[in-house]
Amino acid sequence: MKTFRTPNFLGQKALILHRGDENIRRLQRQLDRLGISSTVSWPDYDLKNTTADLVLFDGDNAYDDLFPWTKGLPPVPLIALISSEAPGRLEWMLSQSISAHLVKPVQSSGLFSTLVIAYANFERSKELEQQIGELESRISRRPVIFKALLLVMEHGEVDEEAAYGIIRTAAMNSRVSIEDFCQTVNRQVALSLIEKHLSGKGAAS
Repeated sequence: MKTFRTPNFLGQKALILHRGDENIRRLQRQLDRLGISSTVSWPDYDLKNTTADLVLFDGDNAYDDLFPWTKGLPPVPLIALISSEAPGRLEWMLSQSISAHLVKPVQSSGLFSTLVIAYANFERSKELEQQIGELESRISRRPVIFKALLLVMEHGEVDEEAAYGIIRTAAMNSRVSIEDFCQTVNRQVALSLIEKHLSGKGAAS
């Protein structure tokens, strides 16, 4: 993970999905002191069109259809506001991939550290999602690489190691990944690669 820097919350917008009460008004005042404007709504709110940078929600009363995104893939940090320690409630909140939680009633301190942890955890989860996506993409394109290797091996009468070296060099010269380059390899391209390889060997000798 890259080095995390404590975010500047000035100008951020928070959506609080919770019934309005004195506890929530206290939370809003604390957010305001950090430069975060907030909107309170319960239970109905159009989350699909929200521009909030952060969502805090009532973990004790939240339900399955509260969030419009794919379960466990929130587009912004999620902070659960909780007072219940019922295992079922905790499991549900964890299944939503919350970035942090805040115990109710909200205290006069602790919000800043909760926000910092939430943003750090959210950033880490997004990095992991990206890495997993890249790995899945590379794995899904392995048959393409194998096909390109076979073409170069067949037309160049070289072994797998030599064929891979030829493809790797060509990909580097084209400034693309090996996976992307292999998607362009057909019989004509393979023959061209072999000709370049053979001419290069002739020049070297």
